[in-house]
Amino acid sequence: MTTVALNNLWTYLNGLSLKQKDREWLANKLLEPTEVDAETKRQQEFVKESLTRAINEVRAAKREGRQLTTLDDFIEELRAEEKV
Repeated sequence: MTTVALNNLWTYLNGLSLKQKDREWLANKLLEPTEVDAETKRQQEFVKESLTRAINEVRAAKREGRQLTTLDDFIEELRAEEKV
């Protein structure tokens, strides 16, 4: 929302005759996470876990002296699988 839209919303809300209980309800509604926020949080957690696993794999490969697959090799493997 733009600043103008937020100011108009604030003016509208101030114009309502809300009791304290109604104001608290509205405040809680504004603060509770939406489904999009929850979905975004799940996606962020997935990415964090994936990156952590990848970093741990790189560290393990370095310790063991293993060579990791390059991105180009990985892409070629995927393309080869597509053709099958």
